[in-house]
Amino acid sequence: MPRRQRQRAELSRLCEAGALTRAVDLAFEHFTDFGPDREIVLILAEALDRTSVPAAVRHRFAELCAELP
Repeated sequence: MPRRQRQRAELSRLCEAGALTRAVDLAFEHFTDFGPDREIVLILAEALDRTSVPAAVRHRFAELCAELP
């Protein structure tokens, strides 16, 4: 499995486990390596909608979204 797919799979696992801080950090790494990815933003957005997280995580997610074209 290519690295890009492995990162997406890991990000999905983190979201399922509720580890959203780490998932957002991994998304930033993914964007750095492969460019902005709307699918990843959607995965994170759905997880954030289902989960109560600190405001700092939502702020960091907003920063990630700002990187989309």
